[in-house]
Parts: sequence; C-alpha cells; structure tokens
Amino acid sequence: MKATFDLNSFLPYTLNNIATQMSEQFSELYQSQFDLTVPQWRIIANLAQYGQLSAKSLCDLAHMDKSTVSRAVKRLLERDIISAQSDPLDKRATLLSLTRDGSDMVEKIRSVALDWQAEMLKDINEHEYENFISTLNKVYDSLNKNV
Repeated sequence: MKATFDLNSFLPYTLNNIATQMSEQFSELYQSQFDLTVPQWRIIANLAQYGQLSAKSLCDLAHMDKSTVSRAVKRLLERDIISAQSDPLDKRATLLSLTRDGSDMVEKIRSVALDWQAEMLKDINEHEYENFISTLNKVYDSLNKNV
C-alpha cells in the first residue's frame, strides 16, 4: 500500500501557513498603530533583543536581504527610531542601535504583541504551549545540525 502525501500534515507547509497568517495579522497591528513595515519591525525587534548590531548581523538574524535591510534602516534613521555610529573595530562598518524613541516604541509594541499572543493562545494551556515550543526548538536544532 502506497503512503499518501497530505499537505496539511507536511510540517514545512503547515508551519509556513501558520507563520504567514500570524505575520500578516500581527503586522496589521504595528503597521496601523506605529507606521512600521515588516522589515522595520524585525530590525527594531532584533536591536531590542540583542543590542547594537551591524546591518549584516541584522540581515542574518532577521533573515532579510541586504537591500531590504538598507531601505528599512534608512527610514528608521530618518524617523529617529534608530541611530548609527562607526564600528570602532571596523571603520567600514556601521553599528545600529535603538534611540530613546525607538526603545519607547518597542516597549509599546511589546505590550500589544503580548496581548495579541495571549488572545491567540487562549485555548492552549501553559503545558501545551511549553511542549509546543520545546518541540519547535528540537526541530530547529535538528535543522541546524544539517547545515
């Protein structure tokens, strides 16, 4: 008997659909309330999480190409959400960081994000959520072993 292939149980397909839908729904919130694009949000979220970073590091962490990051950084600099300074270890590189306004914005978005996530997960108990995250981390680790 031949095994069937069901897209709805194929992990890459399912994860991609979930990620796309979640990103679209969440981005509507920060776009309407904070006038940020998806790349701009990813940049400020990574700067908030990791501190001062180069544009190249942001490309790697946020899984975005150089031109997308460059455009988003330009706009964030214009809005004084991030600042740029020369890297003391590499004069060719620029280090980016959040300004006070940027940090304040991230805190407001975090509050919106946590409320949005809580609403989305209201039918999942804490144990189920912890198991889900643990399983996703195992999949992620497995993928990185093969790289």
